[in-house]
Amino acid sequence: MKVEYIINTPFTMKILIDGEKEILVTGEGTTIPEFYADKSSLKNWQPPYDSTPITRHEKEEIIKIVEKMSQKGKVKVIFD
Repeated sequence: MKVEYIINTPFTMKILIDGEKEILVTGEGTTIPEFYADKSSLKNWQPPYDSTPITRHEKEEIIKIVEKMSQKGKVKVIFD
């Protein structure tokens, strides 16, 4: 699973999976800098995959990968 992410605003982050499926995640940025992402916002993919829910396994793997990747970035991502 190839995962990329970008924090769009202080309240949203976009995650791209395998170059095709997208998820919009809500959260809150801080001045530390950290982004506290809301786990419960990981529900469905964005169109055209929006009728497919994200499985529990996919959700756990995405969270693990993004948190690990963010350790090396400018803004640490923490799923809460």
